[in-house]
Amino acid sequence: MLPDQPAYGATAPGGPAYGAPAPALGDVVGTSRGARVLGYVAALLLGALFGAIGTVVHQIDISVFGLFDLPIGLVIALVAIALLLTGLRLIAPSRLASALAAAALIGMVALLTLESPGGSILVPAGPTGLVWLFGSTLIAVVVIAWPTLGARHRPAGTGGPAHPGARPDAVDLSR
Repeated sequence: MLPDQPAYGATAPGGPAYGAPAPALGDVVGTSRGARVLGYVAALLLGALFGAIGTVVHQIDISVFGLFDLPIGLVIALVAIALLLTGLRLIAPSRLASALAAAALIGMVALLTLESPGGSILVPAGPTGLVWLFGSTLIAVVVIAWPTLGARHRPAGTGGPAHPGARPDAVDLSR
């Protein structure tokens, strides 16, 4: 940045934000009420979608040389919901987005576990169905209950982040 150029995000000289203090570290871009509500609705829809798709595909298995059947659909569905919920925990400022996605996921799995009016079921009472039913719930509970891995505390007298502009929870790899 050249000395006569304004800081990132500032307007030209004489503009309203020129020379204004930088936003606090806690301020997050896009944290308006509308953006948060839209994010929570998206989390609900993603949870319901992953629950519905996982319920349908969890029964897919492949035969390994005719020796045994590998429940690849169950593995993929459980990994997918773990990644969804973990990703929401990492990008959202609170647990609410991942909790809403987990509630929608568990609700969709529970709804699709019920017998339809025609008598068909999507989650049979076999080992694969039980692992899907309880495994998806267990993953949701563990991801939501996992403690927040927040900022690492530095010893007194070492100051804040190692580099200006670094996040307070960033790990200093220069040592």
